[in-house]
Parts: sequence; structure tokens; C-alpha cells
Amino acid sequence: MEIVLTDFEALVLLNMVDCLGSIRVKRLLEYFKKPSEIFEAQDASLRAAGSLTPLMSRRILEAPRRFQAAREIEESQEKGIKIVTFLDTEYPKFLREIYDPPIVLYVKGEILSSDENAIGIVGSRGASYYGLSCAQKFSTYLARCGLTIVSGLARGIDTASHRACLDAGGRTLAVVGSGLNNIYPPENKDLFHQIAEQGAIISQFPLNIAPLARNFPVRNRIISGLSLGVLVVEANEKSGALITARYALEQDREVFAIPGKVSEATSFGTNDLIKQGAKMVTEPQEILKELRCNFSVSRAPVREAPDQKHESLDPQEAKVFKKLSDEPLALDELIFETGLSSSNLLLILTQLELKKIVRQLPGKNFVKTT
Repeated sequence: MEIVLTDFEALVLLNMVDCLGSIRVKRLLEYFKKPSEIFEAQDASLRAAGSLTPLMSRRILEAPRRFQAAREIEESQEKGIKIVTFLDTEYPKFLREIYDPPIVLYVKGEILSSDENAIGIVGSRGASYYGLSCAQKFSTYLARCGLTIVSGLARGIDTASHRACLDAGGRTLAVVGSGLNNIYPPENKDLFHQIAEQGAIISQFPLNIAPLARNFPVRNRIISGLSLGVLVVEANEKSGALITARYALEQDREVFAIPGKVSEATSFGTNDLIKQGAKMVTEPQEILKELRCNFSVSRAPVREAPDQKHESLDPQEAKVFKKLSDEPLALDELIFETGLSSSNLLLILTQLELKKIVRQLPGKNFVKTT
């Protein structure tokens, strides 16, 4: 029985043939008048039109019987997921301009025209407190200035960037390396749904595709493709964030990097990017200046002067606070530094936490929050 496909179904089906890349699919679309004609073609025509191997051609011709495009579309609609194809007018403008744009995007949430003013923020999954603090600081400020924050929903820097943006009331887009039926990492399930409400979750992969390792470098080109520039917060020498930076350069996007300690492995990648010509930034305002964004910074967080914020500290609180910095300090070290008893010091630290100027980290380590 012959399977008749609409052009929309044909594009969804092409995207389900996993051995094809965006470039070959684009060649096929340029050769055939309509996407549905691809599945009606002869083997020889397919191979010639798309520079396909025999295996690729066979997979295309078998696809209507192997996959159910109509069911994929129906399930997406049932779950509030919109499928946007490369031929649709609502396909993201800047993403369309890259060398190998995905033919199909699955979108849970909404991509707005204002999301063209976006910055990608990426970095290490095993981020340090320093890296997480930088991601929160930059994401918060840039979101409040009107930039959409684009990241990958991964652990570490990505998660910190998304959360800070949401907390600031901004818009964020998460580009994931799996189908939208497979939330990864699983602990970000709540974050996944929050982003869908205040931005969008985006994937090029069919609904049930697992978060395979090979998917993540592929999705990184979408993060940079959606953005005016990419900020790498923290990255080791083999970090996936460096792949995103490389894509950004190939796509003629700006690349920014936050410097880190030369002795820390999570700084090797960012420091090397700076040596290679990435723009070193230490304040989010520098990114706005480089991107020539005319956003009002009046929405940026108003910071109280240190004297105003800490004038209510009593002498002992001030003594403890003075010993802290943005580098974690262990409780035993604080006892030694201050000469206070453990019970007295813990009481003071609790008071400082209630005033939101000190934070406790795992392992009874403490840092300033301002």
C-alpha cells in the first residue's frame, strides 16, 4: 500500500532518518520541488541529488514504513509541542542563516521575535562556586536588560544561567540534546517546565530520542545559532562549551570568556579562548557594549552600597563577615581566623545568612553573597 505524505509530514519524516545531516537534506530539498517528492523518487535520483550513499538512500525509501510521521505530529500536538520546519516563516531568523540549520525544530513554549536579541551562556557541568556565581551574575543582569538567555539545560553553568534568568523575570531558551519526551538531566524536570512557561525548550531530535553523547555537540550549533554571541563562563580543555564557542566563530558570532584561576582545570578552556582572541569580560556591561545593544539598564539590579547594606552588623557579625570572600572558607578555618567558639560562630553565620549576605555551601563552607 502506497503511503501518501503531506510536505509537512515529509519534513518530519526526513528528520527521523538519523543517518542524514542537515546539509544533505537541504540538497534534496533544493533538487526536488516538494519535500513529499523525495519519498517518491527512485534510488538513483536520490543518490545523485543529495550525494547520498546507498545506505542513506535506502533508509529514506524505507522511512515511510519504518516511522510514523503522522503519529509523531499528533503526539507533539497532544503534548503542547509545536513542530517548526525550515520552510516555516516562524523559524528563527538567525538560526536560518547558519551553514547547517536543523530542518525541524520541536518547540515547547514559544519563540518570540524579541528572542533575536539573545546571548548564549555555556560552561562546565562540574562548575566551581566561582563559575556558578559568574553565570548567575551575568545571566541576571543581561536578562534584566532585555536579552534572552540561551543555554543547554545541562548541569552546572547551564542550569545556573537558566535559573538566574527566570528569577530575574527574563526569557530563556533551552536547547536540549534529546527528544522532548526525555528530559535530561532528570533533576531538571521542574526547570524544564518553568522554561517552557517563560521561554521555550528546543530540540531538533524526534520526541523519543535518548540523550546520547553524540547529540550534544550537534545541539551546540543551535545554541550559538540562536544567539548574537556566546559567553563561556568556565570550561576545561575538553569541555563541550568550547565546541559551542567554535560554532559561534564559524557562524560569525561574538565569543566572550570569563577568565579564571590559572591553577584550576575548569579555567583552562576559558583562559585558552582568551589567548586565541575571545573577548575577555569581567562585567556584563562589557557584553552589552560589544553587542551594541541599546537596552535600558534601568531594569538591571540595583545594588546597595556596601556601607548601607552592612551598617546594621554588630561587631562580632562584622568580624566574621570581614573574614569571608567569594571563595569558600571552611568552618574550621573560620574558627581559627576569628577565635570564636564553634557554637557562637554558627549562630553568627546563621544571622548573616538570614540577612542574605552570607551563603553556606556543602561541607560547611561559607562565602559572601555580595
